[in-house]
Amino acid sequence: MFALLLGLRLAVGAPAPGDSPYLSALSDITAGDALATPYCNEKTCAKEPGRGPACVKSGPGVTCTIKTGCFSTTC
Repeated sequence: MFALLLGLRLAVGAPAPGDSPYLSALSDITAGDALATPYCNEKTCAKEPGRGPACVKSGPGVTCTIKTGCFSTTC
């Protein structure tokens, strides 16, 4: 009889988390989206002679964006 009940329990599986009376108050909190740079363009800010700031080639792990100014960040 015990083996039959154990086999039935294994076949059915564990109850869904929402069906348990033993839930934490924090169990429905999920992690938010990770906000990361979608790509790394491997460029850094530099002021070229006779021109304004520009993104120029650099090493890996740096990305450059120009909006209201030139910004270099690690990625």
